[in-house]
Amino acid sequence: MNNYTWNIIVSALLGVFLLITGNLFLTSVGLAFAFYIFVKLLMDMGRKIPIIELMTALAALQWILGPFIEYGRELEHYKYRMYVDEATYMAFVVPAVIVFWIGANLIKPKTDLDSLKLEIDKILKEHPLFPYILIIAGALIPFLSGLFPASLGFVFFLLSMMKYIGVIYLIHSSQRFKWPIFFGVLLVTAISSIGAGMFHDLILWSMLLFTFLAKEWKMSLSMKLFSALMGILFAMTIQSVKLQYRMQTWSGEYEGSKTLLFVSMAAHEWSSGEVFLPKQDVHMNVRLNQGWIISAIMYNVPAVVPFANGRTITDAIENSLIPRVLYPGKPTAGGRENFRKYTGLSLSDGTSMGISIAGEGYANYGWFGGIVFMFLWGLFINWFWRRLEAWSKYFPTLLVWSPILFLQVVKAETEFGVVLNHLIKATIVVGGLVWGIRMVWGESGSRPESRVFRRVSNWQRGRHENLENKKVPD
Repeated sequence: MNNYTWNIIVSALLGVFLLITGNLFLTSVGLAFAFYIFVKLLMDMGRKIPIIELMTALAALQWILGPFIEYGRELEHYKYRMYVDEATYMAFVVPAVIVFWIGANLIKPKTDLDSLKLEIDKILKEHPLFPYILIIAGALIPFLSGLFPASLGFVFFLLSMMKYIGVIYLIHSSQRFKWPIFFGVLLVTAISSIGAGMFHDLILWSMLLFTFLAKEWKMSLSMKLFSALMGILFAMTIQSVKLQYRMQTWSGEYEGSKTLLFVSMAAHEWSSGEVFLPKQDVHMNVRLNQGWIISAIMYNVPAVVPFANGRTITDAIENSLIPRVLYPGKPTAGGRENFRKYTGLSLSDGTSMGISIAGEGYANYGWFGGIVFMFLWGLFINWFWRRLEAWSKYFPTLLVWSPILFLQVVKAETEFGVVLNHLIKATIVVGGLVWGIRMVWGESGSRPESRVFRRVSNWQRGRHENLENKKVPD
């Protein structure tokens, strides 16, 4: 039996064990599924670009595992707690996550990393400087954004992500200094994240880039599991020091090196063992558990606020399709209005929280309709990924750019409007970039050659033919 079959067997046995040890049926099914999809994600790393598996794994961890831990606590957080009982909550969320995964995998993706690597090799053979162009452009673009209207800020944010696409191309090359450059880009990202006190980009890009690393380094499943453990410890470290670090640096009074401050705080947490103390476990699960928001919606809707009946979904589609220049009153992404309305909880103007795709599905359509909505969302993601595969015939390495398209989409805590807005805008920006590259390279087949290269080749071919014609026969 292969590893995938063993994963199914072990996951099923885990579900049975959880059930006979006193857990609810749907809780047992949900935890077993979370285990299955997490292991499958690791197995797929290095084989393909597992965007769908990553989306499902993050949802299962934050909507199922996190709430399960919270339900087992004796003490409740005054706000970040579960607002409905476990049976009610799991009856909605577990089927919602599973049907999303079914819909998203209804037609299996065709492209794997082996075939994608062949296309990357073809491009890099003709354009060895291409990765460096992307890395340099992505690094410089943030410095140029201040020269343009603030309404274009999101476009510049997307363009700055080119540096990560550049390092993906680079690690598939035979360039001598590819690994120092790769880790240099990650180091710069880490320093930038520490400086801002925001770590989403660092964590998300680390996960998205890992599949390409696993491919190049030919990682075994055990090595992937070890890497995942290191990633969890890294996330625990960030969560352990984040609150105290932000309190010192966001006040505007700290004038020292923020990187050194963060490193010293992290070192203290580890040397003192505080990173593993129960208080840190509470803080860690507050970040892991996004189900408390969904449970607050289930408690508040329709008891206090009526179902939206699709209103937030249609608003999100309209807001995503209409540019801000044509819609001056267009709402700003961030989710505060929906959060306050459908959870019934307060939220300061400076704080942004999303109600999540699942939470929005329930707020609009209730239990059954919300589950159907999650299945349809999965179908849409499956359709969109197959469109990317189809469009790859025009630009064979298009899927290398997919992490930019799904950067916000994979996050379990983000609501529908933010996700759709990112997906549409990112598709337009990436589409414009690859169209521009095709205009420079030309449109001939799966191995794009630059127009300059073709002109030189044609000139050399014509010169050779002229010389042949001028030869005097013996």
